[in-house]
Amino acid sequence: MNWFESEPAGALLPYDGDAMSDFVTLGALAKIRRTRRIHCTRCGHQFALQLHSYQERDVKCVVCMGDVEMTSEYMSTQVQLDWLPALLARRLAGPNAEPDMLIENRLWRLASPETAAGGVPIYLLRAGWYVDLAPILSLLQLELDGRQIVLSSSPLINSQLADVHRTILALDEIARMETEGLWLDFRRLGDAITASYPVWFDLDPASGRLAIGDEVIVLRRNQKEFVGLLAAAHEAGHRSVRWKPLLRQARYDAHYTALWQALSPDLRRFIDTAKGEAWIRKEALPPSRAGPPSTSNPPPHE
Repeated sequence: MNWFESEPAGALLPYDGDAMSDFVTLGALAKIRRTRRIHCTRCGHQFALQLHSYQERDVKCVVCMGDVEMTSEYMSTQVQLDWLPALLARRLAGPNAEPDMLIENRLWRLASPETAAGGVPIYLLRAGWYVDLAPILSLLQLELDGRQIVLSSSPLINSQLADVHRTILALDEIARMETEGLWLDFRRLGDAITASYPVWFDLDPASGRLAIGDEVIVLRRNQKEFVGLLAAAHEAGHRSVRWKPLLRQARYDAHYTALWQALSPDLRRFIDTAKGEAWIRKEALPPSRAGPPSTSNPPPHE
């Protein structure tokens, strides 16, 4: 995994036969090639290139195109960055599956909801010490529709990517490399897929009290049924749910054109709605802000 995370992508790695030979055989590392360290006599830049002897006379500095001098010689290899995501995709989604590279050399979709076990999409993140997480998180949020699993090359799980609907697993927790290839612990992965969603609220077993942080509301009559059904949907992994069927299941008899016609002002502090769906808020609104939503309400997954 340290080699897989090497920067820049495709960096040359000094060849260590004892440690690397099996990985070259598997295809995880490229074939070994003669490599020269190079020093620019004009700007001082130092770099390395895999070269045949006849190519040396044509080499110029990759920065300023100045003349260079060759220094030490060694054998090197490179990580084949497409090998790991391709192998994982075949393990997870079938022998003919191909990964989708969503961010170049950084994020791959290994299995889509249509091909993954349990209908949960699985991704691979090439982690590292200095990774810009903003575009990664933005893309994952854009694709979020239920549960996601992200396999990270690093055991240093970054909390900025974690979400109630997104499980981050270090790849070495569910896989190990052997001379025959990559071995996956499907039981461990299956446990992650089927695990209960953590929730951000507390609803007592009788559905009589709903708590979000320090805020608590006592529920009565049909409210108990409605909030209980909504909470069960969240615990099953749904970010939001259509509120009209919930009202019918909770035995609200009247025909409502807006959820706020059925909910008390106090309950509006705990329940939000938009586009025909409802969800329990992550934070209860202050009493002064309770009321019908504006048309600019955030979407359910925010």
